Amino acid sequence: MRQNFISQKYSVVFDDYTQDHYVCDFERKYKKHWSATKESIMQSLERIANLSGLNLIDVICKSNKGTYIVKFDFKVAKTNISAKTGGNRCILEVCNDILLVKILLVYSKDNIKRQEGQETLWWKKCISEEFGLCCC
Repeated sequence: MRQNFISQKYSVVFDDYTQDHYVCDFERKYKKHWSATKESIMQSLERIANLSGLNLIDVICKSNKGTYIVKFDFKVAKTNISAKTGGNRCILEVCNDILLVKILLVYSKDNIKRQEGQETLWWKKCISEEFGLCCC
């Protein structure tokens, strides 16, 4: 699915849920570098339209709330591992109407429990249960 995002600046917010459940893992693991990483994520997503041609975002679907569910790969600052191979991802809800990017989940592949199966099933279940979002 290809979506044209608006070439204006979006507001970017981390949802409280991801702050409480997943960001703390990154803060512990990357003590000195998480702050710079978080700032980089926010700055990149403010201009999400600029990412459309890169392999860093995947528009997954239109949600049941008329927004877009997007997966964003990011690199942790001061590491030599690329965004794509590092396994660090954000699941976003993007609303073009009000120019808002809400970061629903921030996770690494290490956060996915083995019993949950594959990554996509895991985060789809999570956003459905926590945010009432599903892909239409």
